[in-house]
Formats: sequence, structure tokens, C-alpha cells
Amino acid sequence: MMQAVIDCQAQLITALDSQDADAILSASYALADAVEHLRHSPALSVGDTLAFGLKQSEAARIRVKYLTAWNRQKIDRLAEVRGQTSSATYVKAVK
Repeated sequence: MMQAVIDCQAQLITALDSQDADAILSASYALADAVEHLRHSPALSVGDTLAFGLKQSEAARIRVKYLTAWNRQKIDRLAEVRGQTSSATYVKAVK
């Protein structure tokens, strides 16, 4: 079961690296299914496979964070070109 999760994580990382939205969605759904099957698995191995799976999760998280920031920059630049202010600016609400 754990190997299925690792395989799905690798597919997700590849999809993130290629910035293919359809592949990202497909890999995300496949990973969710694999994790759900793992969750209901009677025995979970806690060896090197699990440690590798956790590293894969961290690698995917970093890529998602990078792509989020990259997209935010693109949106901000487009807003600047149109003469609008950035929506990423946080303002403290005054009551």
C-alpha cells in the first residue's frame, strides 16, 4: 500500500514540475485514493518506505508553495500593468 502512495506522490511531483493542470488534478485524486486505501490498510510498515514517503510529501509541498508564489507574482504584475493595486496587500481592519 505504501508503495502505491509513493508512486502517486512521484506522479504528482512530475505533474507539478511540468505545470500541467490536468495532470496535477489527476495525480492529486489518485494520491487521495491511495492515502485512503493506506488509511484502511490493516498493517502499516514504518520502515524506510514511510520515511521516503514523507520526504516525497515534503517535496510536493515545496513545489506547490513555489507555484503558488509564482502565480501570485504573475497576477500582481498583471494588476500593475492594468494600473490596479495588488490584492496581496494585507491591511489591518479598523473598527
